[in-house]
Amino acid sequence: MAELAAAHPGERIYAAAFHLFYVDDIQILPPALAVNSEAAVHESYGCSTRFVPPEWRWDVLDGVTEVMAPWYPRLSEEYLADASDKDAAMAALESAHDSAMARVCIAMTATARRGGIHGSPEFVVVILDGQRGDEEAALIRRSVDPRVLRTLPDLVGNLEQLEGA
Repeated sequence: MAELAAAHPGERIYAAAFHLFYVDDIQILPPALAVNSEAAVHESYGCSTRFVPPEWRWDVLDGVTEVMAPWYPRLSEEYLADASDKDAAMAALESAHDSAMARVCIAMTATARRGGIHGSPEFVVVILDGQRGDEEAALIRRSVDPRVLRTLPDLVGNLEQLEGA
């Protein structure tokens, strides 16, 4: 992300988000990482795209997915290796993966806000996976430190809208 920000010095990058999570009964795949700038936020069908990663300027950073991809077959194999109940094993893998990705988001946000990635005091990395329905609000809360969340009124508003739906 630091390279992306450096390549676009006129852009105010405000967020990165992991989205497009995928798990089925035999495998888990890496999520995509998206990044957006203030200039790319727009209205689509009467709704803001501020927290809709598929609508972002950089909706999939291929390099990130490529780095993560080799680890995912191993994760699937590890969880399924001795599982008598494959569904339970994949559910456990999905839960562990969500927890790990939430910790990654919190760490990336902290690093970015210290100037190690981007340097914007309002920057956040968050899980925004609209495909997850009722789980989406919980994933946002797990992936953003509560102290950081309080500094992001637009994300709080989006979260309140999800929780009220």
